[in-house]
Amino acid sequence: MQAIIRGFRSLFQFGGRDSLSLFWPYAGLVLIVSFALMGTGVALAMQPVFEEAARVAQENPQSVRIESSPTSYSVQISPDSGFVPDFSAFFLTLGIGVAFVVTLLAAAVSRRLHDRGLTGFIGLIPLIFLTAGLFGMQRLMASFDSPDFDEGLFLLLFANNVLYLASLAGLIILLILPGQPKANRYGPAGAV
Repeated sequence: MQAIIRGFRSLFQFGGRDSLSLFWPYAGLVLIVSFALMGTGVALAMQPVFEEAARVAQENPQSVRIESSPTSYSVQISPDSGFVPDFSAFFLTLGIGVAFVVTLLAAAVSRRLHDRGLTGFIGLIPLIFLTAGLFGMQRLMASFDSPDFDEGLFLLLFANNVLYLASLAGLIILLILPGQPKANRYGPAGAV
């Protein structure tokens, strides 16, 4: 519990070092709570889209194809129905959730990287790809069913996502490896 309290008290303290035992209880709690809140927020943000899709499907049954089996259910609404889903609330909710997680974890990640003798700026690499992906996906989704669909943007976002996942995996590996047992340029060894 002390590690969690310390994490919240050090929310904007980017200097110093955090050992594994100080970082992971705090980071784990932040991630669990954040994903639960984001999941709820995204579900609420998508509810109007689902309601609009149901209304369009009811008004245009000729434009709807429904497939169901014991393990799946799929509804496809043809583009001639005029239904264009608005994902702006989804991306806004997701963006707010990401900003919340980044705010809560930025300093702790920086201190954890310092414990390994690395600069905290390494933690920004996945964030750059994530931000680019969120803005790019919003643009791509807006043109998904239109003749102006940008295949080049799709391929660019696919490559961006691969780089995001690789950089995130690399960061997680750096965060789980043990720190330097002796003092380094960021200060004395963190508590065990």
